[in-house]
Amino acid sequence: MNRSVLIVTPFFAPQNHGAVYRAYKLAKYLPQFGWKPIVLTVDTQYEFNEDPALLAELPKEIEIVRTRYIEPTLRGVRMALGGRNRTFNGAKATARNQNGAMCPVRRSVLNGAYEYLLRNWFHIPDAYWTWARTAIAAGNKIIRERGVNVVYTSSSPYSSLVVGRELQKAGVQWVADFRDPLGYSHRLANYSPRVYNRQRKTVRHALSHADAATVLASSYRSIFRDLFGNGHTDPIFIPTGIDEDLLESPERQLPTRDPYLIFAGEYLSEYDGSFLEAFSQTVQQEEIAKMRVKLLVIGTLEINRKRLAPFIDKFGLHQQIEFADQMPQSEVYKLLRDACAGVLIPGSRAFWWTSFAKMTDCIGMRKPVVAVVPDPSEARTALTRSRLGIFLDGSSATRTRILTDFLLGKHKLPAPDEDECERYTAHHQVQSFVELFESLSARGRVYKQ
Repeated sequence: MNRSVLIVTPFFAPQNHGAVYRAYKLAKYLPQFGWKPIVLTVDTQYEFNEDPALLAELPKEIEIVRTRYIEPTLRGVRMALGGRNRTFNGAKATARNQNGAMCPVRRSVLNGAYEYLLRNWFHIPDAYWTWARTAIAAGNKIIRERGVNVVYTSSSPYSSLVVGRELQKAGVQWVADFRDPLGYSHRLANYSPRVYNRQRKTVRHALSHADAATVLASSYRSIFRDLFGNGHTDPIFIPTGIDEDLLESPERQLPTRDPYLIFAGEYLSEYDGSFLEAFSQTVQQEEIAKMRVKLLVIGTLEINRKRLAPFIDKFGLHQQIEFADQMPQSEVYKLLRDACAGVLIPGSRAFWWTSFAKMTDCIGMRKPVVAVVPDPSEARTALTRSRLGIFLDGSSATRTRILTDFLLGKHKLPAPDEDECERYTAHHQVQSFVELFESLSARGRVYKQ
């Protein structure tokens, strides 16, 4: 049996953001199970920070094939014609003002018209369609030359599903992995009805024709059933796991800094201020004030500082919130391990379907999570099962009391559920995919018309 798998994703190292790590951990640990990963990704990325250390951490067995990607924007065309580097990383290097902040982008009617054209005519099904064309050609060549019989696609974007659909015709087994419930939320779909219908058709085809579908959150299974009915194989829930190799020995000396809670990621515009209000009232309590508890926010500084600024001003949190820019996963893990708890703060009405990346890291670490999340929600279910959730429900006063009691050690949690926590490790994640790959490789397939 050929034990090679083609991993298709535009999001891969050295990119350093949440969409990278599910496929990255899969590629990193597959060689330990006797499988050779071949990663098919973009040659240029325009939007994200990079961490070269991510590439250095990969075993030598991994092969990375990068194919041409010209972003279908004026920026992408200018760069393809030899213009200056206009990517996010290029902008960080050249477009900072004297205060170290990114120069603001001027908004105008012309900008709005330009974005309308992109959404309705140039991003179909999304901005990665130009890469999908080169990826299909390269993928077919890899399949022929290496005898690959399993293809794994990571989506979003929708274009990854397009690549999987075309490569499947070469006679391979296709595993369509969904990091997001595509076709469901406005955040994950185009506002143009014409393009949105095209996107939903792409998802429907993948769910109906892929040899297996996998999801990182159990709620996606219900969402896809509601959207597309029962005419497809029920997706398999495989959580993303914490990278155990990056964890330090628990016997090391603890840091001397003041106690802190930790939020890692991008503070989204849809989040409300419920947690920050409770945190503000909590740190004003006499006993908590003596502890000098901080909230450490890790993520893209330009985004998090801007979006949190109104709440900091409103609740007077200038001395209680610290910011740190994106950093390597190993450094985040160190900070997370020594924190009082992780924090989830979308609010009680937002993102019920989401399995937050840092929440899964906390579960794998057996670290408590202070959460303001909907009831019911994917996050609440996972944290309840692992017995790690401290839920700030009810009125502002009630949320403040719960958070105060937790920080004072009065809110006792039961021992974590070890079996549930073990599901959120990279070893368990990759082992689950390996069992699926081996099952598909053994049975062979006939393409479904």
